[in-house]
Amino acid sequence: MSIQAIIFDLDETLITDDEATYQALAQVGTYAHEQVGVDGELLARTAYEHAQRMWVRGPVFQYCEMLGISASEGLWGRFESSNSCLQELHDWVLSYRREVWRHALEQQGVDGTGLVERLAELFRARRIASQRLFPETEVVLQALRHDYKLALLTNGAPDLQHEKVSYFQLASYFEAIVVSGEVGVGKPQPAIFQTVLKRLEVAPQDAIMVGDSLERDIEGAYQSGLKGIWVNRRGLPREPGYETSVYAEIASLDELGQAL
Repeated sequence: MSIQAIIFDLDETLITDDEATYQALAQVGTYAHEQVGVDGELLARTAYEHAQRMWVRGPVFQYCEMLGISASEGLWGRFESSNSCLQELHDWVLSYRREVWRHALEQQGVDGTGLVERLAELFRARRIASQRLFPETEVVLQALRHDYKLALLTNGAPDLQHEKVSYFQLASYFEAIVVSGEVGVGKPQPAIFQTVLKRLEVAPQDAIMVGDSLERDIEGAYQSGLKGIWVNRRGLPREPGYETSVYAEIASLDELGQAL
């Protein structure tokens, strides 16, 4: 296989996402328990579930779904942008966050006056602090950058995704960084794959996509003419319908060299 470029997903491929969210929720729950005696685990679970329900009823849910912006990201992203949809999201998420934490406290009979804002701010701070690079990420990127053009292709809001990249100082590894919120379309749509290929100046058959999502990363790449390597860290069974699109499956980025 003659590959000139490797395109990486960000969340759950290079950095933790779900684990960071769950840790931040747990830490907010612990804080609330210390302040007002609530069941911290129940508070965290209630907040997360209510956030999911509110998110799908939000004013720009379809737009967020297309770009890959999640309910949990709504709890900590700033969404500052000249884009009208992202600006609408920015204006809405403040009330969204207050309602999430107000509801979680109310379910345990606690008036959240004076505490809701503290929980919302604490979640953002702890979510940022809880995210981690996967242990092998920088070693692998450092090794590959000498032989391949590297790019980052991620769904999400521009300010939020670039904040993650900056937090871990990853930008220097990549010749191109493409965020769905900047392009106006997200994975698995071909247009966003075409955008990153154009910036790298490579043909689809000369590039490979590495990511954790079968639908967005791997099938999206396949439909755009790229090969896809599925990062299956949790050992999940492969869903039916993806037999053709998965070029290779790895359990961590340490196995990427062998797969290539």
